[in-house]
Amino acid sequence: MKKLTWTLLALSLAACGPLDETEQPLEEQETEQALEAGCASVDATLMTTHACTHASNSADNVNVTTSATRVATAPDISARHQHYTLNLPSGAEGSVTYTPVAVTSGTSTVESISFYLSQNVAFAVVDTTTSAVVPALISESVSAASCSLTQARVYDLVVGRKYLLAAGPASGNQVGLVPEYLYDNRDRFYRDQDGDGYGTNTPVYRFACEAPTGYVKQRFDCDDTNPAIFNC
Repeated sequence: MKKLTWTLLALSLAACGPLDETEQPLEEQETEQALEAGCASVDATLMTTHACTHASNSADNVNVTTSATRVATAPDISARHQHYTLNLPSGAEGSVTYTPVAVTSGTSTVESISFYLSQNVAFAVVDTTTSAVVPALISESVSAASCSLTQARVYDLVVGRKYLLAAGPASGNQVGLVPEYLYDNRDRFYRDQDGDGYGTNTPVYRFACEAPTGYVKQRFDCDDTNPAIFNC
């Protein structure tokens, strides 16, 4: 009888899901493709936290003297995981170049990029192939504790194409800039069908910005059809 009781208890606990953060193998998860730049905000996200880490780490800083004109030979700032201190011409804008690479997959043709800035200055992204100014998908203030970055501008950019980034004028003729790929900083959200604030362990929705409708950050809901049963 005791053996049967322990067996039933073990089955009951198993039905509630794991109590730690162990992930199921990816091939066992029902995944959905996120539209990385379809988010509405990047404030209070893993990406902003990551960008602030680079901004506060002096070893990640690269000083760049920008070009006084918008030319394709302006200094390049395409290296990832860097904070760039852009030194601008006095009282004027300065330009650098940026070329995105494929990070979402080896065959991706467009990447969503967020450029974090330390000042709310004029900022333009110009396609050197078409000479067109690329519209920002998101242009907003961000707020993170002990972080010098205060602004974010998000764009969809063609992989392998060179872009001009024109910033300024800026106070002190200097502005900090951190480029981030949204895909590099994607977060996980879990389907919450019953609206209790807890999601099922699967499927996992990988998303760079904020939770899609019906998804939450917290998981371990062993009955996602009953809002009275959660976190078990």
